[in-house]
Amino acid sequence: MLKKLYIVILIVTTFFLSANSKDFTLNIIHMNDIHSHLDEETMSLTFDGKKLHTKVGGYPRVATLIKEKIKKYKNTLLLNAGDALQGTLYYTIFKGDIDAKMMNTLPWDAFVLGNHEFDDGDINLNNFISKIKVPIIAANVYADKNDILFNKWKSYIIKDFDSKKVGIIGIDTLNATKYSSNPSKNIKFEDEVKTVKKYVKKLKSIGVNKIILLDHYGYVNDIKLASEVKDIDVIVGGHSHTLMGDFGFLGLKSNIPYPKIIVSPKGDKTCIVQAYAYGKVVGDLKVVFDKSGKVLTCKGTPILALSDNFKIKNSNSHYVEVDEALKEKIKKFINKNDNIKIIKKDVSIQAILDKYKKTLDKKETQIIGYAMQTIYNIRIPGEHYGIDKGINLPQGSEVVPIVAKSFYERVKNSDAVILNAGAVRTNIKKGGISIKDAYTLLPFSNTLYSIPLSGVNVHQIIEDALDSVIVRNSSGSFPYAYGLRYDIDMLKIKGKRVQNIEILDKQSYKFQKIKKDKIYNITTISYLASGKDGYDTFAGVKGKDTYFDYANSFVVYIEKINNQGKKIKKLSYNNGCIKSYCSGLI
Repeated sequence: MLKKLYIVILIVTTFFLSANSKDFTLNIIHMNDIHSHLDEETMSLTFDGKKLHTKVGGYPRVATLIKEKIKKYKNTLLLNAGDALQGTLYYTIFKGDIDAKMMNTLPWDAFVLGNHEFDDGDINLNNFISKIKVPIIAANVYADKNDILFNKWKSYIIKDFDSKKVGIIGIDTLNATKYSSNPSKNIKFEDEVKTVKKYVKKLKSIGVNKIILLDHYGYVNDIKLASEVKDIDVIVGGHSHTLMGDFGFLGLKSNIPYPKIIVSPKGDKTCIVQAYAYGKVVGDLKVVFDKSGKVLTCKGTPILALSDNFKIKNSNSHYVEVDEALKEKIKKFINKNDNIKIIKKDVSIQAILDKYKKTLDKKETQIIGYAMQTIYNIRIPGEHYGIDKGINLPQGSEVVPIVAKSFYERVKNSDAVILNAGAVRTNIKKGGISIKDAYTLLPFSNTLYSIPLSGVNVHQIIEDALDSVIVRNSSGSFPYAYGLRYDIDMLKIKGKRVQNIEILDKQSYKFQKIKKDKIYNITTISYLASGKDGYDTFAGVKGKDTYFDYANSFVVYIEKINNQGKKIKKLSYNNGCIKSYCSGLI
């Protein structure tokens, strides 16, 4: 009898020990930096050697994919790495209301605050937070007791999966949020690395041995963090809009593995993932932990969500739908690759979005400000060549410097703005200005970049742009600015065409001679930051993408002027960028 009892106890004990010694598998579905890109968007991709246009992403589409994953997997976390707001007309007009509606259609387990959540101040962020049903975390951001945002988020959360506890710590990027966004003085920030160490230690002390960092900190910073801080198992990141995984076969630049595995100071694995941006990619990561909480393996796939509509350029350079034979070939090509999938939209979520789209169509024609007079746009100083031919503009475009000023005010640390003539497309007519007018004036997909440049490099950029005007016959390259003034003599050789450069001093608000060796924060658009249109020197210097949409930045400026009871008007000669211009023409 005792022998039988001993056997039973042994079997039960063995079963209990083996059950508790089993590895634990966690599935993490994640997105980041959606930036109010709620609707599907056209993307140019290469399929089997053919360049095609197709629709990608959008909340209704990625929601279908996410729901499929949640239904399929056990032990699943759905994580959002910040910057849900700012970037399209959906945010410009609805200020986060539709973003909240979209976010609430999915069962997010955690959302970390990004820097752009603070773009319109504490009150607007509070309105957004009050509408979402998502746990919010940000361990290094605090609101004072007297602020509207006090106690509106936590430092971390703990999720329980059948007695397996997983801790999730939130971190927002300090510098971009504090200095480039608009939090009030009541919002305090702590160092990212110190904060992570503090809360990892706290979670470990209460018995949580599986720790995820959900951060809006950037890929390069995540790499550094993982190599410096022990006991982080997974970093689900955002902020840098990093495309991870192999998408080279689609013509996209992507050479970072998904996940990126870093060895921690303890010699353990830390898995780093990010899912691109703008609601196009969904990250799908599977992490296996041993009984002590160490990562055994982490594998996964970032998935680009596609429509089933494909267009190809015809002989007239118009994009038309592909024929059925090519469509079938494309589908077979897609089926061979795990990181691209044709996904149908969620009908109910699309219906919510469609209601807002109808309102958006009406609101984008509403007047947001006024122009005191017609403000003329011309690429190169001289006689206006449009409908208003005959108007002499010796300083060139009257519009581009105003647009540049709006960027100067949008990017807080900007010392000056450099902008090409081709970025701005129309005059500003006297009278009312609508959001649609602003997006017609600035129709491209540009964001604002902040680039540290020496005075020598500032001179070189303007020289490069002028050389592009001459050598490439590109009038769109002509350089305009705000916060800079200079003389141009096109009769001179390259290197001597730009003279007497002055830069605006932020303290005295007076122009001073630019210093060759001093570093200035120059704002420009993403197109020029990549070295396009002859602006080669920009491409040689590493800058930061603020992710402020360039057209939206002008809208914000117009609304600000209007709220002050003022109208948009031409800049005075002293605030213009071109002091004198010699074309070399007789």
